[in-house]
Amino acid sequence: MANDQQDYLEALRHFDIFDREAQRKKWAMFEYARHEWPVVHTDAHGGMWLVTRYQDVRRVLEDWETFSSTQVSIVPLPAEISMCPLTTDPPVQAAARRLLNPLFSRSAVAPYESDMRQTARILIDAVAEQGRMEVLNQFSGPYVGTILTKIVFTDMDAEELARAQHIALRIAEDATPEDFAALYEMCTSYLDRARKNGVQGDGLLARLINGEFEGELITPQHQVGILAILVNGGLETTRAAIGSIVYHMTQDPGLEARLRDPQWVKRDLDEFLRLDSPVAGIARVATRDVDLGGVHIKAGERVMVRFDSANWDEEKFPNPAALVFDQPRGSHAAFGMGVHRCVGSNLARMQIEIAFEELLKRITKLRLAPGARPAWVAGNSNSLNSVEIEFDRVT
Repeated sequence: MANDQQDYLEALRHFDIFDREAQRKKWAMFEYARHEWPVVHTDAHGGMWLVTRYQDVRRVLEDWETFSSTQVSIVPLPAEISMCPLTTDPPVQAAARRLLNPLFSRSAVAPYESDMRQTARILIDAVAEQGRMEVLNQFSGPYVGTILTKIVFTDMDAEELARAQHIALRIAEDATPEDFAALYEMCTSYLDRARKNGVQGDGLLARLINGEFEGELITPQHQVGILAILVNGGLETTRAAIGSIVYHMTQDPGLEARLRDPQWVKRDLDEFLRLDSPVAGIARVATRDVDLGGVHIKAGERVMVRFDSANWDEEKFPNPAALVFDQPRGSHAAFGMGVHRCVGSNLARMQIEIAFEELLKRITKLRLAPGARPAWVAGNSNSLNSVEIEFDRVT
């Protein structure tokens, strides 16, 4: 056991989210860290402090004045690349949320229900006769991407959507500065086209192009940043969440009955999100010297808060590695906390709810296909590489 603990500490000191071996061992490493070194330094990506306990993660995320979002990317980005509002603090962050919140409220996303249902039906019907599908690439990815084009990229064609999805997946699994540059370039081109063609109404593009932050027109850098965040988050996180829920259904046949209950979203969805936080972590930078989790962090040093480790903190969530239903589990960190809590959470919940409603109208007895080898990918997303399933049709 002593050797294992020494190995965990050494691995934590070099923890790299893009390392496959680290991904394989991270749950044991984080459990060790929460008990022995809850805030531990890694030398990866220029060096940062890993924050693993729920209470410390919450403190960092809720104290934006001490832990700034200006260096939010785990991989340091060029200064000219903005990911507003994630890379901004109030008052710019607050202004961006005032612009975005009305577009992603429950009432604002409700009109897209019929589009979601139609898209889900088309995708399921295309594979229903085969009795087999790969969930991430044949269902959840195309489903989420199609809805995003209806809400944000209203004139994006299939080829452009495929490119956007490819970039989002690369950022989730690799996140090089070149990947972010490609995303930034794509969003810049899209905004330039929108300006040239003209935009009307009160949708996202009109708000970005014509809107203001604190009495000033939104800068092109912030316009592109907002669009890039919606592409990156909107295309990958919900895709991953749907895939992981399907995977758990294949491991526990009793879950299908729970998901057929119309109350499952209110009752059970948060527990699925807690167990497999779609976003693994995010970075912050200390604005002043501060003590956290027994260590002294200097001004200018970066921290990486681990949503997934916080959601497996035994002090907050007993038996954290299991899906535990029918008892209160508290506030998970899967959607973030504080001023930067996920702006698209209402849309994500609705997409997931409708996806499973339509899925389970058509198929039943979901099971892993023979030879399927699902594995959790390295990167900043708790996502499986594939979920190949077989099923029976509902008759």
